[in-house]
Formats: sequence, structure tokens, C-alpha cells
Amino acid sequence: MEIKIHDIPEEGLLLSYEEDPKDWDLSESGFTIKGPVQVRVKAVKHNQEEVYVRGALSAEVSAECSRCLKPLSSRVEADFHAEYVPRNAVPTEGERELLEEDLDLLFYGGDTIDISGEVEGQLILATPMRPLCSEECRGLCPQCGQDLNLKECNCVQEIPDPRWAELKKLTEKKSSPK
Repeated sequence: MEIKIHDIPEEGLLLSYEEDPKDWDLSESGFTIKGPVQVRVKAVKHNQEEVYVRGALSAEVSAECSRCLKPLSSRVEADFHAEYVPRNAVPTEGERELLEEDLDLLFYGGDTIDISGEVEGQLILATPMRPLCSEECRGLCPQCGQDLNLKECNCVQEIPDPRWAELKKLTEKKSSPK
């Protein structure tokens, strides 16, 4: 979505639109977006060139439970804000110390601002890193792969790590009665 700087009135510009997730490459994120992403944005100009954008997004996403691998879907919502300044507003000659407030700036060239990248980034940040079908999900047995939510398996749950075998022998010798 592009916002033309000269279209932003003094009181700000309100926009409501839908982003097509097919335009984004989310293959590495571990989730897919089901349907369009709803976006609401208010853009306000400062000093005729700086633009402050505040918005909210909402989307239906699907993923796999990180414990049992069952498919799940959920609604993701996020609020975001960004400050855009023209690329030529920052001096490029010589060294310059970056201040903390400089790290939050986004840059634009020409007379339009493309907020699609910011919306996509905020959507990715709003999705859980390890989605769960439920907090009580017990996952899969690491030995046989049985879904422990459906039934128990007969596997030995504690397999000793062979790297610690010699240390275990030492502690058993010290704790055994003489």
C-alpha cells in the first residue's frame, strides 16, 4: 500500500484496506495466511516531509502445533506505528553517531511511502514463535511418535545420555555403602 505524501491533509489521512498475502514470501515463517490481511492506518504529516503512521492489522493464520504437529488456526491482531522521513534528510557524508530515536525511523524516496513492508513485518512479529493447539498439549513421544494427547505409549521416558555415563558411575560409587 502506497501513501502519497501530498494526499495527506493537515488533520491526517485515514485508510482502511486489505493486503493480499500472496504478494509476500512467508515460507520461512512457519505459518500461512488464510485470506486477506485487514489494515487500518492513520497517517499524519509533520514538517511537510516527516510522516507518522499509526495502524492496526488483523489476519487469520494457520500453522502446526509446535508440540503435536496438529494443524491449527487463529486470529492475529497487532497495533503498529512508524515514522517516515525522506532519504535525503539524513546526511550521508562522513561519520555520524546514531541516536536511539534514529533507530525507529524508516525512509522513503520520492513522494510516496510504501507501508507494505512494515505491515508484513508486524504481522510476522505478531504470530507466536511456537504455536500451540492448547496450553495442555503433551506433544509427541520422542521415541515412537505417539500423540500423547490421544493415548499413552509404553516407551521408557527417561533415556540416559551416554555422555554422562562415567559421571553416573562415579556418583554411584560415592553414594553406595561401604
